Amino acid sequence: MDNPHDAETGGLDTRGLVQRFLYTASALCLIGIVCIVFYATMARYFFHAPPFWGEEVPVFLFVWMGFLAAGLAIVSGWNVRVQGIEFIFRPRTVLWARFVTHSIVVAFLAVLLWHSQDVLDLAMFGRMQATGWPRWVLVAALPTGLVLMLGFQIVLWLRTLRALRGEA
Repeated sequence: MDNPHDAETGGLDTRGLVQRFLYTASALCLIGIVCIVFYATMARYFFHAPPFWGEEVPVFLFVWMGFLAAGLAIVSGWNVRVQGIEFIFRPRTVLWARFVTHSIVVAFLAVLLWHSQDVLDLAMFGRMQATGWPRWVLVAALPTGLVLMLGFQIVLWLRTLRALRGEA
């Protein structure tokens, strides 16, 4: 077992599974967007019969892809951070800066998640015009993505807190 946490989790690499799932789901959304836009373009210009859903479904996939990829960025450590500062300051100062940054992001995501309920309430009874799908299917990407991002950000916040306490 290469991962030291495998002994605690029984060999199950949860972070790796989550990363693979989010990466695959985001990639499938992107492939779907490309295929549908290609099909809709060909149908429009060569057959003069565009599909009525050719614009709505790619938007749906793009919204879901964006929120899933944002969660993937956080869990993978791809989120933006200025590494030049980490070379200037002492490690303890860098940890405090990370702790403050993670705290601000957690608070921001929590507020967004709280207010996403209003958006979900507004979309609960509507339908998407072209596909007839319930509008909440599209809007559900917002709280789903926010829960993913908030959860991953809390994990980073806790890791930084443990490092500040000298437990890591």
